[in-house]
Amino acid sequence: MPGKFVSVATEHWALVVFYGLLAVAAAIFARRRPDVDAAPIPGDNRIVAGWILVLVVPPFLYLAALAGNFSVEAALFTAILGATVLMWMFALVDEFVPVLFAVVSTLFIGLAPSSTALGGFSSSKLLLLVGVFALSAVMTMSALSQRVMLWALLRLPDRPFWHQFCMLAGGYLLSPVMPSTNARVALLLPVFKDMADRLRLVPRGAAITALAAATFAGGMLFSPMMATSKSANIAAIGFLPQQMQAEFSGLFWLWAALAAAVTVTALHFIILPRLFRVQDHTPMPRDVLRAQLDAMGPVKPSEKVAAGGFIFFLAGCATVSWHHISPSLLGGCVLLLLLVTGTLLRKDFQRQVDWPMLLFLLGIDCITRIMSYLEIDKALAVAASDLFGFVGGSTSLFILAALATSIVLRFFLPITPSMLTTAIILLPVAAANGIHPWICIFLAGLFSDIWFMRYQGTNGYLQICASEEAARLHEPGLMRYNHWMNLARVAAAFASVPWWHWLGLL
Repeated sequence: MPGKFVSVATEHWALVVFYGLLAVAAAIFARRRPDVDAAPIPGDNRIVAGWILVLVVPPFLYLAALAGNFSVEAALFTAILGATVLMWMFALVDEFVPVLFAVVSTLFIGLAPSSTALGGFSSSKLLLLVGVFALSAVMTMSALSQRVMLWALLRLPDRPFWHQFCMLAGGYLLSPVMPSTNARVALLLPVFKDMADRLRLVPRGAAITALAAATFAGGMLFSPMMATSKSANIAAIGFLPQQMQAEFSGLFWLWAALAAAVTVTALHFIILPRLFRVQDHTPMPRDVLRAQLDAMGPVKPSEKVAAGGFIFFLAGCATVSWHHISPSLLGGCVLLLLLVTGTLLRKDFQRQVDWPMLLFLLGIDCITRIMSYLEIDKALAVAASDLFGFVGGSTSLFILAALATSIVLRFFLPITPSMLTTAIILLPVAAANGIHPWICIFLAGLFSDIWFMRYQGTNGYLQICASEEAARLHEPGLMRYNHWMNLARVAAAFASVPWWHWLGLL
């Protein structure tokens, strides 16, 4: 039971010491701006305001939790979570740092044993994450993805629709093995630049902005549709009951999300030509593209290994119900293949794999385990049942509840913390209303991609705006496209209800 490791008095003394260290760190960091992306309040004032709130708000959360009949340990961790969320909200440090802060604080104060607080780092997810990130790095370094793109362009009809389709399909193809929208957009941007240059598209015109929108859509639209297409999806699998985790780690996630995937893709193709009416079409220089493909030479061994690993991983995930080998072990096998064959060298393994993101995802799993150990999830379930009592077993009302929760949280949190926080809040509501827990996680992932303000667009949009091609784009047009696709995601959720009924998830 909580509290058996240290006395309450010791916990409070440890908290005082740790809070003093935090105050010193806040004073240092508030004097300079860390290297982070855009945030709600620009400039140094945001940094100062954020650190002040990190120091002021947690004690009030601690007192409020005690008033709500939380245990002392649960109240202390609630205060720690408050500081963690505020660091995310104001982008005070890199995204993975607040997670480590929460885990280290828990161990320092003694709120949970190390087997619980560090449990995420000993889970099988580690193999899955490292394997997928390593495979995505090899696909980029070996130029396999660029070769496939050039090959597809040369075989598709020379029309704007097919150019846009190529960028969208390229992002979809990368999604199963590249769980980062930013990584997919980074891989698609050079292809977008080459295509825009070769087609001689007019700067700030409809054609080039539509192509940019398709590139953005390729990196983003498919992210909620597979377990490995979004880093938060991989972390959220741990929220499911143990017997469901293996099932939804494979292609059954895609099967369950099929109606939503078809809906958002169809609406993308309906919306795009109506927002961007291309008047003049410049023929594609096939000779130049063919020369680029020929210059790449024959398929290199590294490309063959990357292609083999990609096919093996996809096929393994598709047939997990037959062989019962978890995707985590499949990811481990792919990692061994890349390392043993020398396709991924030591220096590449160190530099190309997104280790901070790995720490973030595994740390989120640790936080979830700590919350469960301290029974905070049960307290959240009680509070949520009162707040969302209007759901009353209605799937449509539950979708609206998930939408409202996600939109509110996205104004304050980045995409991944927002999705995971939404899932934690709504899972008890789903259980109380007879709704499958995967539906709750999927809706949290689908709606976490909804954003309205520029600073919220950390899912590859800011990456496009920061590229050298940004001056050639009509940004208001891109924003209009994003707003329409926000509505498309809501439509996709409601369109999925009959499909979920047919699958037996409702």
